[in-house]
Amino acid sequence: MLNQSNVGHSLALATTLLIVGGCSPAPGQTAHAPHAQIEEPEPVAITVFTEKAQLFMEYPRLVPGLEARFLAHVTVLATGEPVRSGQLRLEVSGGPGGGRVLEAAQPTRDGLFVPVGTFKAPGRFEARIIVTSDQLQETIDLPPIVVHADLASAYEAADAEATDDPADVVPFLLEQQWKINLLMEQVGRQSLTQRLQVPGEVGAPPHAMAVASAPLAGRLLPPESGNLPHIGDWVEKGQVLAFLEPPLTTSDTAQLVANETYHDTLEMELLVREFDVQAKALEVEQALQQSMAQLEFAQQAFSRIEALRTKGLGTEAELQMARRDLNLAKRANEGAEALKASFAPALERLDVLRTRSAAARSGAKTSKPLRHALVAPISGEIVGAEHVEGEHVESLGAVYRLLDLSSVWITAHVSEFDLAEIGDAPGALLEFAAYPERTFNVIDEMGGRIINMDLVVAPETRTIALRYEAANPEGLFRSGMFADVFLETQHAINAVAVPEEAIIMDNGRPVAFVLIHGEAFQKRVLELGIRDGQFVEVRSGIQEGERVVTKGAYLVKLASASPASFGEGHAH
Repeated sequence: MLNQSNVGHSLALATTLLIVGGCSPAPGQTAHAPHAQIEEPEPVAITVFTEKAQLFMEYPRLVPGLEARFLAHVTVLATGEPVRSGQLRLEVSGGPGGGRVLEAAQPTRDGLFVPVGTFKAPGRFEARIIVTSDQLQETIDLPPIVVHADLASAYEAADAEATDDPADVVPFLLEQQWKINLLMEQVGRQSLTQRLQVPGEVGAPPHAMAVASAPLAGRLLPPESGNLPHIGDWVEKGQVLAFLEPPLTTSDTAQLVANETYHDTLEMELLVREFDVQAKALEVEQALQQSMAQLEFAQQAFSRIEALRTKGLGTEAELQMARRDLNLAKRANEGAEALKASFAPALERLDVLRTRSAAARSGAKTSKPLRHALVAPISGEIVGAEHVEGEHVESLGAVYRLLDLSSVWITAHVSEFDLAEIGDAPGALLEFAAYPERTFNVIDEMGGRIINMDLVVAPETRTIALRYEAANPEGLFRSGMFADVFLETQHAINAVAVPEEAIIMDNGRPVAFVLIHGEAFQKRVLELGIRDGQFVEVRSGIQEGERVVTKGAYLVKLASASPASFGEGHAH
C-alpha cells in the first residue's frame, strides 16, 4: 500500500524558488530565458512513499512537443540517505499515442535523477518509476501524469489546483535532510498503557529456600554414591545428601561390650534349650513308634479272634478283651501323634531363632558404625556447603543451603502518594541493568500474579511493598537483583500515537513537524495524553496516516526559527 501526498507548490513559493535560482539546469543543459520562467505555469510536485523509499518529484506542466525535465529525489526510507548510484526509469503507459520510457542512467548528484523527454499527444497516462541501485531496488507507482493540450490548458489546471499555504510551514530541503539522515514515521493507532516507574528487587519465595541441618553431632560422610554434593548441584527432595556418624564415648563402648556378652549368653542358653528340645523330640518319636507297633499287634490279635469267633471257636470274653486292647492301642497312637505334632512348631521357632542369632552374630562382627542420613528438605540448587567430608559437625548446625529459583518474587516499592494511581491489581513491566535490551511483562509473559500489598507503610521510605510471583524458566533472575518496575496506571485503546522523539518543546508547548510535501513541514501544536514507553498519545494536532519527523526534529525546529538558512533554493 502506497502512502502519498500530492501537493503543488504555491505560486508564491514557486516564484521565490525561481527568483533565488532554485532548480536551475545542470551544466550542459539549456536554461529557459528569464521571461519564459515567469510565464510558465506552476510545476507539479508529488511525494510518494513505499515501504523502502521516499520519492519527491517536480516536473513542469506537460504540453506536447515541449521538453520536460523530471526532478526525482529518491531517499532510502530506513536510513534517511539519498540514493547515490544506479539508474532510474520513468515508465509512462496508456493514453492516446501509447506510452514511453524516460531514463536517467545515473544520478545528477546524490539523491537526484533527472530523466528528460517530450510527449507527442495530450492525455492522461499511468506512470511508475523503477529504481535500480546497490542501495535500493524499488518500483514506485505514481499518480497519473497529465499532458495538457496547450499552455492555456496548463495554466487553467494550475489555477484549479492552487491552494493557500497552510500556517507554520517550514521549508527544509532534501539536501539538508540527507545531511542529517532525517527520519520520519507514519502516525498510526495503538493501545497504550501509562506506567508509574518505581524501584524493585527480585527475591526468592520463602518456600523455595531451605537448610539441611545436622540433627545430631557427628562426622560428615558421603552418601552411597560416594561423593558429597557441591555448590551448584541440583538435588531432589528426599535425596540423601550425606551421612552423619556420631562418635562413640567410653560408656558407649562399654555398653557395646556388655551387649555382645549378653548376646553370647543368650546364644548359649539357646543352644541348651535346643538340645533339650531335640532330646524331647527324640523321646516323642520313640513313643510314637512304640504305640504304632502296639496298635499293629492289637489289630492283628483282634482280627484273629474275630475270625475264630465266626467259626464258633473261641469265647466271647476273648473277643471283648481283644477289642479293648485294640482301642487302647489306637488312643495311645493318637496321643503319640498329637505330641509329635505339637513339637513341630517348636522346632520351627527354634530354627528361626537359630537363624536370627547367626545373622545377628555375623552383623555384630561386620556391621558399620551407626550412621544417620541427611536428606534434602526441598528440590533445589545447593547454594551453600558449610562443611567438607570427614569434618565433625555440631548438632543443629547448617550443612547445606538449598534454593529453588524456578519462580521468584518481585517486590515493588510504591510511594504512599501514588497508591491511588495504581489501583488494586496493576500489571507490571520489569527492566534490569543486566538485560538492557529486554523488557519483561510480569503478568502476560511470565505468568505472574500479585501475592500481596503490605498494609504497613515503611517509615523510612514512606513506601508500600507490592509483591508479585512469576516464573523464571530461563534462570535470568537472581535473588537480590534490582529492577525498575513500571506499574500500569492508565489505558488508551486504539489511540493516535507518535514516537516520543518526534515531540519537541517550543515555548513550553509540545510540537511536532508533519510532512506537507518532500521539502516542507508544518509545525503542529499537540495535545498529549498518556505515555507508554517510547510512544505518546496525541489527542489533537496530528491525524492518523500523516508522517511526522522523528530523527532530526530539533533541526527542523531551528529551521522554523530561521527558514532562510534551510530553505534556500537548490540547484539541479
